[in-house]
Amino acid sequence: MTQFFLSRAAGDDDSYALRFFHDLSAKVRQVSGADGDVGFVETVDSDSRSPWSTATRNALAGCQVFVALCSPRYFLSERCGRQWWIFAERLRQYERETGRRAPALLSVLWSDSGVAEGGGEAVRQLIRLRSHRARYEALLASLAGQIVASTEEHLVPSVNPNFDLATVPNAFDYTRLEPSIQTPPRKDLADAATQRVHFVVAAGSRAEMGAVRDDLRCYGERGRDWAAYRPSLPEPLVAHARTLAAERLFGSDVADLDDLSERLDQARRNNEIVVLLVDAWVTKLAPYQRILAEFDGHAEPSVAVLAPSSLTDAETVRHGGELRAGLARTLPHHLARGDQLVRIEIDSPEAFEVDLVAALEEAQNRIFSHGRVFRRPAQDEPADRPILQGP
Repeated sequence: MTQFFLSRAAGDDDSYALRFFHDLSAKVRQVSGADGDVGFVETVDSDSRSPWSTATRNALAGCQVFVALCSPRYFLSERCGRQWWIFAERLRQYERETGRRAPALLSVLWSDSGVAEGGGEAVRQLIRLRSHRARYEALLASLAGQIVASTEEHLVPSVNPNFDLATVPNAFDYTRLEPSIQTPPRKDLADAATQRVHFVVAAGSRAEMGAVRDDLRCYGERGRDWAAYRPSLPEPLVAHARTLAAERLFGSDVADLDDLSERLDQARRNNEIVVLLVDAWVTKLAPYQRILAEFDGHAEPSVAVLAPSSLTDAETVRHGGELRAGLARTLPHHLARGDQLVRIEIDSPEAFEVDLVAALEEAQNRIFSHGRVFRRPAQDEPADRPILQGP
Protein backbone atom coordinates (compact mmCIF):
# COMPACT_ATOMS: atom_id res chain seq x y z
CA MET A 1 0.00 0.00 0.00
CA THR A 2 1.25 3.50 -0.85
CA GLN A 3 1.26 5.38 2.43
CA PHE A 4 1.80 8.85 0.97
CA PHE A 5 1.68 10.72 -2.33
CA LEU A 6 4.08 13.65 -2.65
CA SER A 7 2.53 16.35 -4.82
CA ARG A 8 4.92 18.95 -6.22
CA ALA A 9 5.26 21.41 -9.07
CA ALA A 10 7.78 20.27 -11.68
CA GLY A 11 10.66 22.71 -12.11
CA ASP A 12 10.48 23.86 -8.48
CA ASP A 13 14.01 22.73 -7.49
CA ASP A 14 13.42 19.18 -8.74
CA SER A 15 16.61 17.63 -7.37
CA TYR A 16 15.93 18.89 -3.84
CA ALA A 17 12.26 17.84 -4.03
CA LEU A 18 13.26 14.31 -5.02
CA ARG A 19 15.86 14.20 -2.26
CA PHE A 20 13.18 15.28 0.21
CA PHE A 21 10.93 12.47 -1.06
CA HIS A 22 13.64 9.85 -0.58
CA ASP A 23 14.51 11.18 2.89
CA LEU A 24 10.85 11.19 3.94
CA SER A 25 10.34 7.68 2.55
CA ALA A 26 13.29 6.40 4.57
CA LYS A 27 11.91 7.99 7.73
CA VAL A 28 8.42 6.52 7.13
CA ARG A 29 9.95 3.05 6.70
CA GLN A 30 11.89 3.55 9.94
CA VAL A 31 8.79 4.62 11.90
CA SER A 32 6.39 2.06 10.44
CA GLY A 33 8.75 -0.89 10.08
CA ALA A 34 7.58 -1.33 6.48
CA ASP A 35 9.81 -2.49 3.63
CA GLY A 36 9.95 -1.37 0.02
CA ASP A 37 8.15 1.61 -1.46
CA VAL A 38 6.02 3.54 1.01
CA GLY A 39 5.49 6.70 -1.04
CA PHE A 40 5.13 7.97 -4.59
CA VAL A 41 6.32 11.08 -6.41
CA GLU A 42 6.22 11.90 -10.10
CA THR A 43 9.58 12.01 -11.85
CA VAL A 44 11.36 15.18 -12.92
CA ASP A 45 10.06 14.70 -16.47
CA SER A 46 6.41 14.81 -15.40
CA ASP A 47 5.54 18.46 -15.97
CA SER A 48 2.11 20.05 -16.19
CA ARG A 49 1.74 19.16 -19.87
CA SER A 50 2.69 15.48 -19.84
CA PRO A 51 0.05 12.71 -19.61
CA TRP A 52 -0.69 11.16 -16.23
CA SER A 53 1.06 7.82 -16.01
CA THR A 54 -0.63 4.65 -14.79
CA ALA A 55 1.65 4.69 -11.73
CA THR A 56 0.59 8.26 -10.89
CA ARG A 57 -3.09 7.43 -11.23
CA ASN A 58 -2.82 4.27 -9.12
CA ALA A 59 -0.85 6.01 -6.37
CA LEU A 60 -3.23 8.98 -6.21
CA ALA A 61 -6.28 6.68 -6.22
CA GLY A 62 -5.04 4.53 -3.33
CA CYS A 63 -2.58 6.53 -1.18
CA GLN A 64 -3.52 7.17 2.44
CA VAL A 65 -1.85 10.56 2.92
CA PHE A 66 -1.33 13.46 0.52
CA VAL A 67 1.75 15.67 1.10
CA ALA A 68 1.80 18.95 -0.86
CA LEU A 69 5.02 20.92 -1.35
CA CYS A 70 3.50 24.40 -1.33
CA SER A 71 5.01 27.28 -3.30
CA PRO A 72 3.72 30.02 -5.62
CA ARG A 73 4.43 27.73 -8.56
CA TYR A 74 2.50 24.90 -6.90
CA PHE A 75 -0.70 26.94 -6.54
CA LEU A 76 -0.53 27.93 -10.22
CA SER A 77 -0.16 24.33 -11.42
CA GLU A 78 -3.37 22.86 -12.83
CA ARG A 79 -1.85 19.39 -12.46
CA CYS A 80 -1.25 19.91 -8.74
CA GLY A 81 -4.68 21.47 -8.34
CA ARG A 82 -6.33 18.39 -9.83
CA GLN A 83 -4.25 16.07 -7.66
CA TRP A 84 -5.32 18.03 -4.57
CA TRP A 85 -8.97 17.88 -5.67
CA ILE A 86 -8.95 14.12 -6.21
CA PHE A 87 -7.51 13.38 -2.78
CA ALA A 88 -9.72 15.96 -1.04
CA GLU A 89 -12.76 14.25 -2.61
CA ARG A 90 -11.57 10.92 -1.19
CA LEU A 91 -11.32 12.52 2.26
CA ARG A 92 -14.84 13.93 1.94
CA GLN A 93 -16.13 10.48 0.98
CA TYR A 94 -14.41 8.95 4.03
CA GLU A 95 -15.97 11.57 6.33
CA ARG A 96 -19.43 10.97 4.87
CA GLU A 97 -19.12 7.21 5.33
CA THR A 98 -17.58 7.16 8.82
CA GLY A 99 -18.34 10.53 10.42
CA ARG A 100 -14.62 10.85 11.10
CA ARG A 101 -12.17 13.35 9.64
CA ALA A 102 -8.77 11.99 8.63
CA PRO A 103 -5.81 14.40 9.09
CA ALA A 104 -4.33 13.08 5.86
CA LEU A 105 -3.81 16.19 3.70
CA LEU A 106 -0.50 17.70 4.79
CA SER A 107 0.81 20.95 3.34
CA VAL A 108 4.55 21.58 3.62
CA LEU A 109 6.05 25.02 3.02
CA TRP A 110 8.53 24.41 0.19
CA SER A 111 9.23 27.98 -0.91
CA ASP A 112 10.30 30.78 1.44
CA SER A 113 8.33 33.46 -0.42
CA GLY A 114 5.44 33.87 1.96
CA VAL A 115 3.01 31.15 0.86
CA ALA A 116 2.26 30.08 4.43
CA GLU A 117 1.22 32.41 7.21
CA GLY A 118 3.09 32.61 10.48
CA GLY A 119 6.63 32.81 9.12
CA GLY A 120 7.29 29.09 8.91
CA GLU A 121 10.70 28.07 7.58
CA ALA A 122 10.85 26.71 4.05
CA VAL A 123 11.95 23.10 3.61
CA ARG A 124 13.91 24.07 0.50
CA GLN A 125 16.17 26.15 2.74
CA LEU A 126 16.47 23.49 5.44
CA ILE A 127 17.50 20.80 2.97
CA ARG A 128 20.20 22.97 1.36
CA LEU A 129 22.12 24.09 4.42
CA ARG A 130 24.14 21.74 6.61
CA SER A 131 23.65 24.08 9.56
CA HIS A 132 19.91 23.35 9.44
CA ARG A 133 20.33 19.57 9.44
CA ALA A 134 18.91 19.07 12.95
CA ARG A 135 15.75 21.02 12.12
CA TYR A 136 15.39 19.18 8.82
CA GLU A 137 15.63 15.81 10.57
CA ALA A 138 13.07 16.92 13.14
CA LEU A 139 10.68 17.93 10.36
CA LEU A 140 11.10 14.56 8.64
CA ALA A 141 10.41 12.73 11.89
CA SER A 142 7.30 14.81 12.55
CA LEU A 143 5.91 14.29 9.05
CA ALA A 144 6.69 10.58 9.07
CA GLY A 145 4.93 10.23 12.41
CA GLN A 146 1.82 11.97 11.07
CA ILE A 147 1.81 9.84 7.91
CA VAL A 148 2.13 6.57 9.82
CA ALA A 149 -0.41 7.56 12.49
CA SER A 150 -3.01 8.60 9.92
CA THR A 151 -2.43 5.46 7.87
CA GLU A 152 -2.91 3.24 10.93
CA GLU A 153 -5.97 5.05 12.32
CA HIS A 154 -7.88 5.77 9.11
CA LEU A 155 -8.55 3.83 5.93
CA VAL A 156 -9.29 6.41 3.24
CA PRO A 157 -11.30 4.65 0.52
CA SER A 158 -9.64 4.07 -2.84
CA VAL A 159 -11.24 5.26 -6.07
CA ASN A 160 -11.10 4.22 -9.71
CA PRO A 161 -7.73 5.42 -11.06
CA ASN A 162 -9.13 6.07 -14.55
CA PHE A 163 -9.83 9.73 -13.86
CA ASP A 164 -11.33 11.72 -16.70
CA LEU A 165 -9.01 14.70 -16.39
CA ALA A 166 -11.26 16.80 -18.61
CA THR A 167 -13.85 16.81 -15.81
CA VAL A 168 -11.59 16.85 -12.72
CA PRO A 169 -11.68 20.41 -11.27
CA ASN A 170 -8.56 22.36 -10.39
CA ALA A 171 -8.78 22.99 -6.64
CA PHE A 172 -6.92 26.28 -7.07
CA ASP A 173 -9.18 27.76 -9.77
CA TYR A 174 -11.29 30.06 -7.62
CA THR A 175 -13.26 31.35 -10.60
CA ARG A 176 -14.92 27.93 -11.08
CA LEU A 177 -15.31 26.56 -7.56
CA GLU A 178 -17.89 27.02 -4.86
CA PRO A 179 -16.64 28.95 -1.79
CA SER A 180 -17.34 25.96 0.48
CA ILE A 181 -14.68 23.82 -1.18
CA GLN A 182 -11.61 23.19 0.99
CA THR A 183 -8.63 24.75 -0.78
CA PRO A 184 -5.64 26.84 0.33
CA PRO A 185 -6.77 30.27 1.59
CA ARG A 186 -7.03 32.91 -1.10
CA LYS A 187 -4.74 35.10 1.04
CA ASP A 188 -1.96 32.54 0.64
CA LEU A 189 -1.88 33.16 -3.09
CA ALA A 190 -2.12 36.93 -2.78
CA ASP A 191 0.67 37.13 -0.24
CA ALA A 192 3.05 34.91 -2.20
CA ALA A 193 4.30 37.82 -4.26
CA THR A 194 5.47 41.40 -3.91
CA GLN A 195 3.83 42.77 -7.09
CA ARG A 196 0.50 41.98 -8.74
CA VAL A 197 0.02 41.39 -12.45
CA HIS A 198 -3.27 41.40 -14.32
CA PHE A 199 -3.03 39.22 -17.43
CA VAL A 200 -5.74 40.29 -19.89
CA VAL A 201 -6.32 37.89 -22.78
CA ALA A 202 -7.39 39.34 -26.13
CA ALA A 203 -8.30 36.10 -27.90
CA GLY A 204 -11.53 34.54 -29.04
CA SER A 205 -13.19 31.24 -28.29
CA ARG A 206 -13.05 28.41 -30.82
CA ALA A 207 -16.56 29.30 -31.97
CA GLU A 208 -15.68 32.97 -32.49
CA MET A 209 -12.39 32.31 -34.27
CA GLY A 210 -14.07 29.94 -36.71
CA ALA A 211 -15.44 33.02 -38.45
CA VAL A 212 -11.99 34.32 -39.43
CA ARG A 213 -9.63 31.32 -39.67
CA ASP A 214 -9.56 27.60 -40.48
CA ASP A 215 -7.06 26.13 -37.99
CA LEU A 216 -8.73 26.22 -34.58
CA ARG A 217 -6.49 23.81 -32.67
CA CYS A 218 -5.08 26.48 -30.37
CA TYR A 219 -8.49 27.71 -29.16
CA GLY A 220 -10.93 26.46 -26.54
CA GLU A 221 -14.30 27.22 -25.04
CA ARG A 222 -13.08 30.57 -23.67
CA GLY A 223 -10.66 33.20 -24.91
CA ARG A 224 -8.31 32.51 -22.03
CA ASP A 225 -7.93 28.91 -23.28
CA TRP A 226 -5.87 30.25 -26.22
CA ALA A 227 -2.72 28.07 -26.52
CA ALA A 228 -0.65 30.17 -28.91
CA TYR A 229 2.28 27.75 -29.12
CA ARG A 230 0.47 24.46 -29.36
CA PRO A 231 1.71 21.73 -29.90
CA SER A 232 5.16 22.64 -28.51
CA LEU A 233 3.45 24.30 -25.50
CA PRO A 234 0.04 22.62 -25.15
CA GLU A 235 -1.18 24.60 -22.12
CA PRO A 236 -3.00 27.94 -22.45
CA LEU A 237 -0.62 30.85 -22.93
CA VAL A 238 -1.93 32.70 -19.89
CA ALA A 239 -1.31 29.66 -17.65
CA HIS A 240 2.29 29.59 -18.83
CA ALA A 241 2.56 33.35 -18.29
CA ARG A 242 1.30 33.04 -14.71
CA THR A 243 3.84 30.32 -13.97
CA LEU A 244 6.67 32.48 -15.34
CA ALA A 245 5.43 35.39 -13.23
CA ALA A 246 5.14 33.26 -10.07
CA GLU A 247 8.70 32.02 -10.47
CA ARG A 248 9.75 35.67 -10.16
CA LEU A 249 7.43 36.27 -7.19
CA PHE A 250 4.73 38.18 -9.05
CA GLY A 251 1.17 37.40 -8.02
CA SER A 252 -1.30 37.35 -10.88
CA ASP A 253 -4.88 36.97 -12.03
CA VAL A 254 -6.57 36.54 -15.41
CA ALA A 255 -9.21 38.65 -17.13
CA ASP A 256 -10.95 38.65 -20.48
CA LEU A 257 -10.74 41.62 -22.83
CA ASP A 258 -14.18 42.87 -21.73
CA ASP A 259 -12.67 43.56 -18.31
CA LEU A 260 -9.64 45.49 -19.62
CA SER A 261 -10.90 48.92 -18.56
CA GLU A 262 -11.67 47.71 -15.03
CA ARG A 263 -8.24 46.12 -14.63
CA LEU A 264 -6.52 49.26 -15.92
CA ASP A 265 -8.34 51.35 -13.31
CA GLN A 266 -7.42 48.92 -10.56
CA ALA A 267 -3.79 48.86 -11.66
CA ARG A 268 -3.59 52.66 -11.62
CA ARG A 269 -5.06 52.83 -8.12
CA ASN A 270 -2.82 50.15 -6.64
CA ASN A 271 0.43 50.48 -8.61
CA GLU A 272 -0.12 47.12 -10.31
CA ILE A 273 0.96 45.78 -13.71
CA VAL A 274 -1.26 44.98 -16.69
CA VAL A 275 -0.05 42.62 -19.42
CA LEU A 276 -2.23 42.40 -22.52
CA LEU A 277 -1.80 39.12 -24.42
CA VAL A 278 -3.06 39.68 -27.97
CA ASP A 279 -3.91 37.16 -30.66
CA ALA A 280 -3.44 39.19 -33.86
CA TRP A 281 -6.36 37.31 -35.44
CA VAL A 282 -8.85 39.13 -33.18
CA THR A 283 -8.21 42.36 -35.08
CA LYS A 284 -10.46 40.74 -37.71
CA LEU A 285 -13.35 40.53 -35.22
CA ALA A 286 -15.17 43.86 -34.81
CA PRO A 287 -15.97 43.66 -31.05
CA TYR A 288 -12.37 42.84 -30.14
CA GLN A 289 -10.93 45.34 -32.60
CA ARG A 290 -13.12 48.09 -31.12
CA ILE A 291 -12.01 47.47 -27.52
CA LEU A 292 -8.34 47.33 -28.50
CA ALA A 293 -8.60 50.53 -30.57
CA GLU A 294 -10.25 52.34 -27.67
CA PHE A 295 -7.47 51.14 -25.37
CA ASP A 296 -4.86 52.42 -27.83
CA GLY A 297 -6.45 55.86 -27.78
CA HIS A 298 -5.39 56.43 -24.17
CA ALA A 299 -1.80 56.79 -23.01
CA GLU A 300 -0.87 53.67 -21.05
CA PRO A 301 2.93 53.84 -20.76
CA SER A 302 3.16 51.11 -18.10
CA VAL A 303 0.98 48.49 -19.81
CA ALA A 304 2.74 45.64 -21.61
CA VAL A 305 1.37 44.41 -24.94
CA LEU A 306 2.62 41.01 -26.14
CA ALA A 307 1.38 39.47 -29.40
CA PRO A 308 2.69 35.91 -30.04
CA SER A 309 2.88 34.57 -33.58
CA SER A 310 4.07 30.97 -33.55
CA LEU A 311 6.34 29.71 -36.31
CA THR A 312 4.63 26.31 -36.04
CA ASP A 313 1.21 27.81 -36.89
CA ALA A 314 1.28 27.54 -40.68
CA GLU A 315 -1.90 29.54 -41.20
CA THR A 316 -0.61 32.40 -39.07
CA VAL A 317 2.70 32.39 -40.93
CA ARG A 318 0.91 32.53 -44.29
CA HIS A 319 -1.17 35.51 -43.19
CA GLY A 320 1.66 37.24 -41.34
CA GLY A 321 1.54 40.39 -43.45
CA GLU A 322 -2.15 41.08 -42.99
CA LEU A 323 -2.00 40.24 -39.29
CA ARG A 324 0.83 42.73 -38.79
CA ALA A 325 -1.21 45.30 -40.68
CA GLY A 326 -4.23 44.56 -38.48
CA LEU A 327 -2.20 45.18 -35.33
CA ALA A 328 -0.74 48.37 -36.80
CA ARG A 329 -4.22 49.72 -37.61
CA THR A 330 -5.66 48.74 -34.24
CA LEU A 331 -2.76 49.64 -31.88
CA PRO A 332 -0.78 52.32 -33.75
CA HIS A 333 0.22 54.36 -30.69
CA HIS A 334 1.46 51.40 -28.68
CA LEU A 335 3.35 49.85 -31.59
CA ALA A 336 5.00 53.19 -32.31
CA ARG A 337 6.59 53.22 -28.84
CA GLY A 338 9.06 50.48 -29.74
CA ASP A 339 10.11 49.79 -26.13
CA GLN A 340 10.38 46.66 -23.98
CA LEU A 341 6.69 46.76 -23.07
CA VAL A 342 5.46 46.18 -26.62
CA ARG A 343 6.42 43.04 -28.56
CA ILE A 344 4.70 41.48 -31.57
CA GLU A 345 5.42 38.36 -33.63
CA ILE A 346 6.92 36.51 -30.67
CA ASP A 347 7.67 33.30 -32.54
CA SER A 348 8.44 30.69 -29.83
CA PRO A 349 7.78 29.85 -26.16
CA GLU A 350 11.42 30.65 -25.40
CA ALA A 351 11.14 34.11 -26.98
CA PHE A 352 7.86 34.66 -25.12
CA GLU A 353 9.53 33.94 -21.79
CA VAL A 354 12.35 36.40 -22.52
CA ASP A 355 9.94 39.14 -23.63
CA LEU A 356 7.50 38.61 -20.77
CA VAL A 357 10.21 38.70 -18.09
CA ALA A 358 11.72 41.84 -19.63
CA ALA A 359 8.28 43.47 -19.77
CA LEU A 360 7.51 42.65 -16.13
CA GLU A 361 10.83 44.09 -14.98
CA GLU A 362 10.42 47.23 -17.07
CA ALA A 363 6.83 47.77 -15.91
CA GLN A 364 7.86 47.32 -12.30
CA ASN A 365 10.68 49.84 -12.72
CA ARG A 366 8.28 52.38 -14.21
CA ILE A 367 5.85 51.91 -11.34
CA PHE A 368 8.64 52.36 -8.80
CA SER A 369 9.66 55.57 -10.57
CA HIS A 370 6.28 57.09 -11.37
CA GLY A 371 3.60 55.20 -9.42
CA ARG A 372 1.31 56.67 -6.80
CA VAL A 373 2.74 57.21 -3.34
CA PHE A 374 0.54 55.90 -0.53
CA ARG A 375 0.93 57.52 2.89
CA ARG A 376 -0.47 55.62 5.85
CA PRO A 377 -1.15 57.67 9.00
CA ALA A 378 -0.09 56.27 12.34
CA GLN A 379 -2.82 54.28 14.11
CA ASP A 380 -2.63 56.41 17.24
CA GLU A 381 -2.47 59.70 15.39
CA PRO A 382 -4.26 62.48 17.33
CA ALA A 383 -7.41 63.97 15.88
CA ASP A 384 -5.88 67.45 15.74
CA ARG A 385 -2.49 67.25 14.09
CA PRO A 386 0.04 69.76 15.38
CA ILE A 387 1.14 72.61 13.14
CA LEU A 388 4.89 72.80 12.97
CA GLN A 389 6.39 76.25 12.64
CA GLY A 390 9.26 76.58 10.22
CA PRO A 391 12.30 78.78 10.80
